[in-house]
Amino acid sequence: MKIDGLERRSFILGMVTAFSECVAGGCKRMALSPPMSEADFPDTVREACLIVKEHGLEYFLEQNEDLPQERRFSWIVIAAKPRTLEEYHYLRRQGLSPAVSLEPFYDLLSYNPDERVDAGFDAFGTFFPKE
Repeated sequence: MKIDGLERRSFILGMVTAFSECVAGGCKRMALSPPMSEADFPDTVREACLIVKEHGLEYFLEQNEDLPQERRFSWIVIAAKPRTLEEYHYLRRQGLSPAVSLEPFYDLLSYNPDERVDAGFDAFGTFFPKE
């Protein structure tokens, strides 16, 4: 199934919103946006970064150069804390890449209740008791 530009933009923004809620809620320490092609990136990244900031999160724009030119893409690294981005950058400096394998990044992509961010709302709070 091929997705046209507008549908792809909506898909990316929807996924960034969902991943931001996951990170802000402590379900993950970090998330990676869906890959964005060169054509997707300029039109989508500004709005996607606003979504991340509205959730009180940190982000880093990664323009992947680990793959051959014809397979390159960009993504947004979404994190609750600056130290998580520092850990991500450390792994990248070691030559590791999520585009090649996510395995070295599993700890950063995992659950950690200490990373929770209070953004002033909880999409699921009404469904679950406070305790």
